[in-house]
Amino acid sequence: MTENESLPEEKTNLDPDKQNDSRFIVDGMLGSIARKLRIIGFDTVYSSNFEDGFLLEEALNSGRILVTSDIELFLRAKRKKTATILVSSRIERDRLYEILASLGEKRIDLRSLKSRCSTCNGRLKKSASLLNEKIVFECISCGKTYWRGGHWEKLTRLFREVNFMLQNEQNEMLRENQK
Repeated sequence: MTENESLPEEKTNLDPDKQNDSRFIVDGMLGSIARKLRIIGFDTVYSSNFEDGFLLEEALNSGRILVTSDIELFLRAKRKKTATILVSSRIERDRLYEILASLGEKRIDLRSLKSRCSTCNGRLKKSASLLNEKIVFECISCGKTYWRGGHWEKLTRLFREVNFMLQNEQNEMLRENQK
């Protein structure tokens, strides 16, 4: 975003009736967020090579929500009446919060995550093997294996911070409604 560009007032154009079964297509600037959405369990299409035209067409044709940090792409999507979320923050935690808050999500349920493969978006299944007494999950599409190691601890901290932000937003809304 340049100094002359300002953020649109409305940063989503989502249909409230279609937010609960959210599937995403994410622009090339937000690869890390795409992986986090997959880990949380959202069906998320991503490639750093997708052109804007393809993103718009795929979002429109597939019913996926376009997630972008590109104001011009966001505005084009709005004009085409394509569901889209504009992510304005540069901080990962805040980006994830913006997306989940836009969907009306109340929290990330860390106990019952139905994670997807962070690489290919495939579904994960519990593997028969263990790694250092930890449960191993395997992607049914690409075969990549996952377990909850040190990286998971960092992700858990991130998700807890986002949950705290989502809870604070809920508390603010309750306070406003009580006035």
